[in-house]
Amino acid sequence: MSNKNLSLDALKAHLFETLEGIKNLSDPDASENEKTSIDQAKSITDVAGKIIDVYKLQLEGISLDNVNSSAKIVSAVGLVDDDTVKQIGM
Repeated sequence: MSNKNLSLDALKAHLFETLEGIKNLSDPDASENEKTSIDQAKSITDVAGKIIDVYKLQLEGISLDNVNSSAKIVSAVGLVDDDTVKQIGM
């Protein structure tokens, strides 16, 4: 996946930002921009769950018998980048 903003790493970063935002709800020194409401966090995790479901479905479609196709799919869904695929010889 060429767009780094649409990768699993980006998703993880957003989820950790959400966690920090929830923690900041009890911090009197945190600005409103640093806070995430419980409702917002629930919405974010719902969407993240759907994205993860799509990745799971894509992975289920990988045929382990065909390593070249598997490498292309794993790279295409953003699980590993093209350089990593080359390094591990997929």
